Formats: sequence, structure tokens, C-alpha cells
Amino acid sequence: MPIDFTSLPKTELHMHLEGSIPVEALYELVKKHNRLEEAPTVDHVRKRYEFDDFAHFLEVYKWTVSFLKGADDYEFVAYQVAKTLVDQNVLFAEIMVGLGNSVAYGKHNPVDIVRAAWRGFKAAEVQHGIKIRVQVATGRDHGAQFSLDRLKDIEPLLGEVDICAFNMGGSEHVHPLPQFAKVFKRAHEMGLRVSVHAGEVSGPQDIYDALDLNPQRIGHGIRAALDPTLMRELIERDIALEVCPVSNECTGAVPRLADHPLPRLIAAGVPLTLSSDDPAMFHTSVTREYEVAHDVLGVPTKTLIKVAREGFKRGFMDEELRRSLLGKFDHEARKWCNTRQIKYPESVDS
Repeated sequence: MPIDFTSLPKTELHMHLEGSIPVEALYELVKKHNRLEEAPTVDHVRKRYEFDDFAHFLEVYKWTVSFLKGADDYEFVAYQVAKTLVDQNVLFAEIMVGLGNSVAYGKHNPVDIVRAAWRGFKAAEVQHGIKIRVQVATGRDHGAQFSLDRLKDIEPLLGEVDICAFNMGGSEHVHPLPQFAKVFKRAHEMGLRVSVHAGEVSGPQDIYDALDLNPQRIGHGIRAALDPTLMRELIERDIALEVCPVSNECTGAVPRLADHPLPRLIAAGVPLTLSSDDPAMFHTSVTREYEVAHDVLGVPTKTLIKVAREGFKRGFMDEELRRSLLGKFDHEARKWCNTRQIKYPESVDS
């Protein structure tokens, strides 16, 4: 039987700001920047978010970023994205602010971008109570020196903005992670936590390469399911995967949702969380990811409650906030179970 996971308290630990802009918010920017000929109505914007393959997705992504003309635009969309999380009872989120295309092609100042996004997130926290942290993200495609330069750019912000981590996405097949060892070494030296996209479309070796960079988490990482030794290493090193099933289908990483390896990863005991990646573009949400896991992949409700709690254990936050949010989760999740006549799993907080 389908279950509505909207009100279950959750985290969102793998979400790109630029790919999460609600269509209504993007349409406001279309009007603001006098580009109605490209999308005369909000429905035209919605249709733009339909793509044929990954290359087309990248075109749509760049089109979306082209509307982020200045700091005020970043602040506006940051608040709007945060509001979508509030509506799903997300208590804590880490949102990636991309310093790749926006800086390389948009010629934006990375300091201005991060500050502006942070203002939007803080406004949502003040008004709605959600806790949001910034991940600064670059891409493999721009090269190692580009990422080193961006880390240097944002270093003065570390005492001003809650930048919790450095992240890197990009083309796995074209740019192997060993090329970026100096980048991740520098991120660690700056005191940043690290997550890295790996093993989404390429094989397990990409995840082994990621492990050499000493990350606390790995984005996607679903190819680990092909390698029992790798899954054991993730368990032994206590490194969690940020799994995004709907995204994986949309980008062709899996041929169809029913083939997603999430159940295998869970059965093997690999620590993981559920996230939405680029929810506006993939027509999903973190709530829908839970529903897909339950309704399509057959993951039991009790297991998903444990996955939800795992997000609070894996989030890049201080320990005082973690204890507070775990307590709130336990209280609200028990109530959520009681209203649905579901027995709260006794081992969930172990």
C-alpha cells in the first residue's frame, strides 16, 4: 500500500541549488530578465524541464543558470528552494552552490554567489526553522586548477558563512578523480568536510578512487552494488552514500527505476541516505524518493525510517545540533508511525 512520506522528518544531503529552482520561481526570473520569448508562460518553463538524454539535460541546466544574473537572483532562488524543503518537513539540508558553470561561463564572483545564497537560506531558517548549510561545488570538467582557485576564493567566507563541505561532480569517464588529489587535500586543509560524486555512471573503480580522497560521504555511488569487496570497505570505513534513485533513472544511470540497486545496497548494510539531486529538473522531491523506494523498489517502511534517521547522523553539522535534531526526529517519527498504525522500529536509534 502506498504511504505518504511528506510529514516524516527528513534531511536532504545531496541537492544542487541550480537544479532545484521551482518552475514558478524560474518563470519570475524569465520575466525579470525580459526573456519571455523563450518561455512565455510558466507551462513553457515546465516543458523546458523535460529532456531526452543527459546531453540535453546539461543544455537545460546551462539555460537555467543563465537566468542567475546577479546576487539578488541567487538570494531569491535560494529562499524559494528552501521553502520547497520546509513543505516536506525537511529539518536539515545541505545545498550545493555550484561554482563551476556560474563562474566559468556566467563570470560571477564566487564570493557574491555564496553570500547571496546564504542570505536566502538564512531567511528561510528565520521564518521557518529549517537548518541549511552550504556545500561549495565544482566540476571535474573545469580541471584541478579551476577548483583550487575556487577554494581560494571562498576561504575568506569560512568564518562568515556556514560552508560545511566541498563537493565535486562532473564527467566520471573523462576526468578520473586521481587528477584532483591536490584539490581534495586543500579542502581538508581548510577544515571542510568532503563529499564527492562517484560511481554514478562509471564502474566501481571510480568509487575506489574517491575513497583515496578521504571523503566523509560519496554522492550516488550506486556502482558499489556491483562489487561486494567495495561494499564491505564502505561499511568498514563508515562512509555513507547519498542515493538519488529518480535522478539515476532520468540521467540513464539505471535503465528504469525497478532496476535500481538501492535494495541491494541496503541488504548489504552499506550506510546511505536518500536525496533528490536536481528535483525541479527531474520532477521529484526528497519525499518522492522515499515513496519510490517504498512503492517501486519494495523497501519496507521500517527500513526507510532508519534511512531517514541516518541522514541526521551523516549530516555535516555540529554535535549539539545533531543531538537536538535526532531528538526531534525520534519524537516526530514515533508520532508519524502511531498515526499510521506502524510499529516504530525498536533498533532505529541504535
